[in-house]
Amino acid sequence: MSLLEIFSYSSTVVLLLNAVLYSKFIISKDCAYRYLSIYLLLMAINQVIGTILFELEITNIFLANTYLVAQFLMLSLFYYAIFEGKKQRKLILIALAIISTILGVQYAWTPQLFFEYNTIGIIVTSSVLILYSIIYFFHYISDSELKLYLVNSGILIYLLGTILLFSIANIGLKLDSDIEIALWILNAFIYLVFQIIITTQWFHDLRKNNISNKSM
Repeated sequence: MSLLEIFSYSSTVVLLLNAVLYSKFIISKDCAYRYLSIYLLLMAINQVIGTILFELEITNIFLANTYLVAQFLMLSLFYYAIFEGKKQRKLILIALAIISTILGVQYAWTPQLFFEYNTIGIIVTSSVLILYSIIYFFHYISDSELKLYLVNSGILIYLLGTILLFSIANIGLKLDSDIEIALWILNAFIYLVFQIIITTQWFHDLRKNNISNKSM
Protein backbone atom coordinates (compact mmCIF):
# COMPACT_ATOMS: atom_id res chain seq x y z
CA MET A 1 0.00 0.00 0.00
CA SER A 2 1.39 3.41 -1.00
CA LEU A 3 1.88 6.32 1.38
CA LEU A 4 -0.90 8.19 -0.44
CA GLU A 5 -3.32 5.31 0.12
CA ILE A 6 -2.34 5.03 3.78
CA PHE A 7 -3.05 8.72 4.43
CA SER A 8 -6.23 8.67 2.31
CA TYR A 9 -7.74 5.61 3.99
CA SER A 10 -6.65 6.78 7.45
CA SER A 11 -8.28 10.19 6.94
CA THR A 12 -11.46 8.47 5.75
CA VAL A 13 -11.56 6.35 8.93
CA VAL A 14 -11.02 9.40 11.17
CA LEU A 15 -13.60 11.38 9.17
CA LEU A 16 -16.16 8.62 9.73
CA LEU A 17 -15.28 8.62 13.43
CA ASN A 18 -15.78 12.38 13.60
CA ALA A 19 -19.11 12.14 11.79
CA VAL A 20 -20.27 9.68 14.46
CA LEU A 21 -18.83 11.66 17.39
CA TYR A 22 -20.43 14.92 16.27
CA SER A 23 -23.72 13.36 15.12
CA LYS A 24 -25.39 14.27 18.42
CA PHE A 25 -25.03 17.94 17.50
CA ILE A 26 -27.12 17.67 14.31
CA ILE A 27 -30.20 18.77 16.29
CA SER A 28 -28.25 21.00 18.69
CA LYS A 29 -29.45 24.51 19.43
CA ASP A 30 -25.83 25.63 19.06
CA CYS A 31 -25.75 26.39 15.32
CA ALA A 32 -21.95 26.31 15.06
CA TYR A 33 -21.83 22.71 16.28
CA ARG A 34 -24.88 21.82 14.22
CA TYR A 35 -23.37 23.10 10.96
CA LEU A 36 -20.05 21.43 11.76
CA SER A 37 -21.77 18.10 12.39
CA ILE A 38 -23.74 18.35 9.13
CA TYR A 39 -20.53 19.28 7.31
CA LEU A 40 -18.78 16.18 8.66
CA LEU A 41 -21.74 13.96 7.78
CA LEU A 42 -21.86 15.25 4.19
CA MET A 43 -18.09 14.90 3.81
CA ALA A 44 -18.23 11.35 5.19
CA ILE A 45 -20.96 10.34 2.74
CA ASN A 46 -19.06 11.94 -0.13
CA GLN A 47 -15.81 10.21 0.92
CA VAL A 48 -17.38 6.77 1.30
CA ILE A 49 -19.03 6.98 -2.13
CA GLY A 50 -15.74 8.19 -3.62
CA THR A 51 -13.80 5.32 -2.04
CA ILE A 52 -16.32 2.73 -3.28
CA LEU A 53 -16.20 4.12 -6.83
CA PHE A 54 -12.40 4.17 -6.71
CA GLU A 55 -12.25 0.52 -5.65
CA LEU A 56 -14.68 -0.34 -8.47
CA GLU A 57 -12.42 1.61 -10.87
CA ILE A 58 -15.25 4.03 -11.70
CA THR A 59 -14.42 7.70 -12.14
CA ASN A 60 -15.26 9.74 -9.05
CA ILE A 61 -13.93 13.18 -10.02
CA PHE A 62 -17.48 14.60 -10.02
CA LEU A 63 -17.51 14.07 -6.25
CA ALA A 64 -14.77 16.70 -5.94
CA ASN A 65 -17.37 19.20 -7.13
CA THR A 66 -20.09 18.07 -4.74
CA TYR A 67 -17.43 18.25 -2.02
CA LEU A 68 -16.49 21.78 -3.12
CA VAL A 69 -20.07 23.07 -3.00
CA ALA A 70 -21.03 21.31 0.25
CA GLN A 71 -17.85 22.41 2.00
CA PHE A 72 -18.24 26.05 1.03
CA LEU A 73 -21.90 26.10 2.01
CA MET A 74 -21.55 24.39 5.38
CA LEU A 75 -18.33 26.10 6.48
CA SER A 76 -19.75 29.49 5.47
CA LEU A 77 -22.75 28.76 7.70
CA PHE A 78 -20.36 27.52 10.40
CA TYR A 79 -18.51 30.85 10.41
CA TYR A 80 -21.79 32.74 10.23
CA ALA A 81 -22.75 30.97 13.47
CA ILE A 82 -19.52 31.59 15.39
CA PHE A 83 -19.13 35.24 14.36
CA GLU A 84 -20.95 37.64 16.66
CA GLY A 85 -20.73 40.88 14.68
CA LYS A 86 -23.70 41.78 12.48
CA LYS A 87 -21.45 43.25 9.74
CA GLN A 88 -19.34 40.09 9.63
CA ARG A 89 -22.40 37.89 9.39
CA LYS A 90 -23.89 40.06 6.68
CA LEU A 91 -20.68 39.89 4.62
CA ILE A 92 -20.65 36.10 4.94
CA LEU A 93 -24.21 35.86 3.64
CA ILE A 94 -23.42 38.21 0.75
CA ALA A 95 -20.27 36.26 -0.17
CA LEU A 96 -22.18 32.98 0.10
CA ALA A 97 -24.93 34.23 -2.21
CA ILE A 98 -22.55 35.71 -4.80
CA ILE A 99 -20.10 32.79 -4.97
CA SER A 100 -22.88 30.18 -4.93
CA THR A 101 -24.54 31.97 -7.84
CA ILE A 102 -21.26 32.13 -9.77
CA LEU A 103 -20.63 28.42 -9.18
CA GLY A 104 -24.18 27.60 -10.29
CA VAL A 105 -23.79 29.63 -13.49
CA GLN A 106 -20.34 28.11 -14.06
CA TYR A 107 -21.63 24.54 -13.86
CA ALA A 108 -24.75 25.34 -15.90
CA TRP A 109 -22.72 27.09 -18.60
CA THR A 110 -20.02 24.41 -18.70
CA PRO A 111 -21.64 21.10 -17.63
CA GLN A 112 -18.48 19.08 -18.40
CA LEU A 113 -16.73 21.03 -15.64
CA PHE A 114 -18.72 18.93 -13.18
CA PHE A 115 -16.59 15.96 -14.27
CA GLU A 116 -13.28 17.81 -13.92
CA TYR A 117 -11.42 19.50 -11.09
CA ASN A 118 -12.85 23.00 -10.79
CA THR A 119 -9.49 24.51 -9.87
CA ILE A 120 -10.69 28.12 -9.94
CA GLY A 121 -13.71 27.27 -7.81
CA ILE A 122 -11.56 25.41 -5.29
CA ILE A 123 -9.08 28.30 -5.00
CA VAL A 124 -11.78 30.98 -4.69
CA THR A 125 -13.94 29.16 -2.11
CA SER A 126 -10.90 28.06 -0.10
CA SER A 127 -9.50 31.60 -0.11
CA VAL A 128 -12.78 33.02 1.22
CA LEU A 129 -12.96 30.40 3.98
CA ILE A 130 -9.32 31.06 4.91
CA LEU A 131 -10.19 34.75 5.21
CA TYR A 132 -13.03 33.90 7.61
CA SER A 133 -10.67 31.75 9.67
CA ILE A 134 -8.03 34.49 9.95
CA ILE A 135 -10.62 37.16 10.79
CA TYR A 136 -12.07 34.91 13.51
CA PHE A 137 -8.65 34.54 15.12
CA PHE A 138 -7.87 38.25 14.97
CA HIS A 139 -11.24 39.40 16.30
CA TYR A 140 -11.57 36.91 19.13
CA ILE A 141 -7.97 36.02 20.00
CA SER A 142 -8.30 37.75 23.38
CA ASP A 143 -11.26 35.51 24.27
CA SER A 144 -9.97 32.74 26.55
CA GLU A 145 -13.08 30.70 25.74
CA LEU A 146 -12.75 30.94 21.96
CA LYS A 147 -15.35 28.54 20.58
CA LEU A 148 -14.08 25.69 18.40
CA TYR A 149 -10.62 27.27 18.10
CA LEU A 150 -9.02 23.90 17.31
CA VAL A 151 -11.47 23.30 14.45
CA ASN A 152 -10.78 26.79 13.15
CA SER A 153 -7.03 26.06 13.25
CA GLY A 154 -7.58 22.81 11.39
CA ILE A 155 -9.65 24.51 8.71
CA LEU A 156 -6.91 27.10 8.21
CA ILE A 157 -4.14 24.49 7.93
CA TYR A 158 -6.13 22.23 5.60
CA LEU A 159 -7.31 24.96 3.25
CA LEU A 160 -3.85 26.53 3.01
CA GLY A 161 -2.61 23.12 1.83
CA THR A 162 -5.45 22.91 -0.68
CA ILE A 163 -4.67 26.39 -2.00
CA LEU A 164 -1.01 25.43 -2.45
CA LEU A 165 -1.79 22.25 -4.37
CA PHE A 166 -4.39 23.68 -6.74
CA SER A 167 -2.59 27.00 -7.25
CA ILE A 168 0.42 25.06 -8.54
CA ALA A 169 -1.92 23.10 -10.83
CA ASN A 170 -3.66 26.27 -12.00
CA ILE A 171 -0.51 28.11 -13.13
CA GLY A 172 0.31 25.22 -15.41
CA LEU A 173 3.71 24.25 -14.08
CA LYS A 174 5.03 21.06 -15.64
CA LEU A 175 6.02 19.08 -12.58
CA ASP A 176 7.96 15.87 -12.41
CA SER A 177 5.59 12.97 -11.71
CA ASP A 178 7.36 12.26 -8.40
CA ILE A 179 6.85 15.88 -7.27
CA GLU A 180 3.20 15.79 -8.29
CA ILE A 181 2.64 12.58 -6.31
CA ALA A 182 4.48 14.12 -3.35
CA LEU A 183 2.10 17.09 -3.43
CA TRP A 184 -0.93 14.79 -3.39
CA ILE A 185 0.60 12.84 -0.51
CA LEU A 186 1.14 16.13 1.35
CA ASN A 187 -2.48 17.12 0.72
CA ALA A 188 -3.73 13.75 1.99
CA PHE A 189 -1.54 14.06 5.08
CA ILE A 190 -2.79 17.58 5.81
CA TYR A 191 -6.39 16.37 5.49
CA LEU A 192 -5.62 13.57 7.96
CA VAL A 193 -4.17 16.14 10.38
CA PHE A 194 -7.31 18.26 9.91
CA GLN A 195 -9.54 15.34 10.88
CA ILE A 196 -7.36 14.47 13.88
CA ILE A 197 -7.63 18.10 15.05
CA ILE A 198 -11.42 17.86 14.84
CA THR A 199 -11.31 14.68 16.93
CA THR A 200 -9.07 16.46 19.45
CA GLN A 201 -11.62 19.29 19.66
CA TRP A 202 -14.33 16.77 20.54
CA PHE A 203 -12.30 15.26 23.38
CA HIS A 204 -11.30 18.75 24.56
CA ASP A 205 -14.96 19.79 24.74
CA LEU A 206 -15.89 16.54 26.47
CA ARG A 207 -13.21 17.06 29.13
CA LYS A 208 -14.26 20.68 29.55
CA ASN A 209 -17.91 19.70 30.02
CA ASN A 210 -16.99 17.00 32.53
CA ILE A 211 -14.99 19.51 34.58
CA SER A 212 -17.88 21.99 34.46
CA ASN A 213 -20.34 19.33 35.63
CA LYS A 214 -18.09 18.29 38.53
CA SER A 215 -17.73 21.89 39.71
CA MET A 216 -21.48 22.38 39.87
